Amino acid sequence: MRNSREEIDQKKKLAPSVSSNALSKTIDEIFIRFSSALRTAQIYEPNNQTFIGHIHSLFSLLENIISQEGGASFRFQENTLFFNNTRIKFDLFSYNNFRFMADEFREKNVGAISLEPGLDENELSKFIVLFSGTGVMEEESFENISTKLIASGITHISLEGIHPYDAAARLKTEKVRPAVKKVFFRSIKHLKESFEQNKENQKLQLKTARRLIQAMVDLIGHDESFMIGMTNIKNYDDYIVNHSTNVAVLSLCFGRRLGLEKQELTELGLSAFFHDIGKLDIPQEILNKKDKLSEEERKIMEKHTLHGVEKLLSMKDSSCLPVKTLYVTLEHHLWANLSGYPKLWKRNKINLFSKIIKICDFFDSVTTERPYRDCVLTRDQALSVMLEKSGTEFDPVMLKVFASMVGVYPIGSLVALNTEELGIVMEANPEAVLMLRPKVKLITDRYGRKLDGEIIDLTEMDPAKGEYKRSIVKSLDPHQYNIQVADYFLAQES
Repeated sequence: MRNSREEIDQKKKLAPSVSSNALSKTIDEIFIRFSSALRTAQIYEPNNQTFIGHIHSLFSLLENIISQEGGASFRFQENTLFFNNTRIKFDLFSYNNFRFMADEFREKNVGAISLEPGLDENELSKFIVLFSGTGVMEEESFENISTKLIASGITHISLEGIHPYDAAARLKTEKVRPAVKKVFFRSIKHLKESFEQNKENQKLQLKTARRLIQAMVDLIGHDESFMIGMTNIKNYDDYIVNHSTNVAVLSLCFGRRLGLEKQELTELGLSAFFHDIGKLDIPQEILNKKDKLSEEERKIMEKHTLHGVEKLLSMKDSSCLPVKTLYVTLEHHLWANLSGYPKLWKRNKINLFSKIIKICDFFDSVTTERPYRDCVLTRDQALSVMLEKSGTEFDPVMLKVFASMVGVYPIGSLVALNTEELGIVMEANPEAVLMLRPKVKLITDRYGRKLDGEIIDLTEMDPAKGEYKRSIVKSLDPHQYNIQVADYFLAQES
């Protein structure tokens, strides 16, 4: 059980003061003991006296620090190892220990190990054995490592994944798009599990959600267009989960265009993840009603913003959520002119995150098939409708940035070319004067025969004629041509 912040602060006040030199020596000793324990666990069985001796010495040192500091953690950041907030310095003799620790963390995709009050020697021993085990924490199983720790009775030690900004340099170009797909589908899976846990009033794994958002932010920096392209994936049966993931992706790309810092982007992504959590309590017969909602049903539907805030506040770990998440959950159906709902929410201005997610929420919603929607808008039709509502429903300045991000022909649009070929827009042109000339993947030839064509740049010129080789004539509705746009993004490997 975690100590409250007040209890920890009180312990710090009552704990005897320790000189900086003494603390530094203690941290150095913990570092040596920890790395030695890991090495020993790879050689001896847990009941070996040598291993037991290392664990006993390590625990004695950690127990004092945890008591005084309210916790302890090893964290690698930019190739530097920290114990709590103190950088661990090493010399010629301790460098091998540092390299060993760095390699262990990196191989297991771990960025930090946190030890909490209540830890006992037996639990520490089991963790060291588990952490040092070969193949126990391979990349594929890291997502479920918290479950494995708990299953082993380890509840006072937690892991964080390697920070995406530290991992960025290691990600090769050919691995970006497979990584995008992995993070996207893991996010959908995690969000689905989170919503199920919320229904059962269980504690959500917000650290996992935060780590997934951070990974998204990093991958957007590598290939924003492909990340936006993934939002063409629509799951009819799991609409809220898929929609919330799509809104998170679009919001992060949008927020990055607006110049938000890394921490702000993480908070924005979490807010987008949970913006529709209030809909979990709306009866399915109302959510999926084909006919127009009655006045009473409309009132129930509009209350999902209030119910969402109540759900977030009642969560067992709500203190880990950014405060802005509450604003977004409440405000994402408010218009730029302050109309919309909830009508009882009286404010002179709307939170920036709410404005961002309002735009992304609308864009993904109207381009997704729903029981109550007669027709699904194409992406360019959706953008056209939104531009008509500029200044009333949507902030005009922010909408211009969003339109620039997705392009005049938004990523994922099916387009007809002047060569009578069909293509799918894969990447918007960042130059304002060339917005009508994105990169397009050819999917049919001029005779209508389907093909897995190349991705062409519509800015490419024909030197003999002195004109563009291809131009977009118009956009088309992929549903009318029985074309699944998402399949073409899923097929991309690099």
